[in-house]
Amino acid sequence: MSSELSGFIISTILGWIAFGFGIAGCVPQSLKVLKTKDTQSISLSMYIIYCIGCVVWVIWSIGYTCEALQNLANGAFPNDVSTWIILVANFPTLFLNVICLGLALVILVIKLKNLICSKKLKISEREYTEKFAKKGGRK
Repeated sequence: MSSELSGFIISTILGWIAFGFGIAGCVPQSLKVLKTKDTQSISLSMYIIYCIGCVVWVIWSIGYTCEALQNLANGAFPNDVSTWIILVANFPTLFLNVICLGLALVILVIKLKNLICSKKLKISEREYTEKFAKKGGRK
């Protein structure tokens, strides 16, 4: 096995480990917000910036994968590198960010809903959450 391929395999394994920790880090907050509907202590700007970051990572991942596939077609990789290896190596970055973007968007939408509804009622976000959001919405 070539040293380039060994490095590729090691970086792929690290990517999959990062994928696991990345998902594990996003899921608890998402589940808590879905269960409680309480977003009062969550930063709106942080989730907006995080979602933008995830979108940029998705775009980068797609571009990087396309460039790697083009380099493969042009013979820039050793003979033992295949399309499958390139796709598996780039999967963690792309799909981690797609999944984390989805989870963050759920939180962001609930946060925005709570903020907008609380402003309409002229009460705090916490009061709105306690009175209406946990019961399935304003009646």
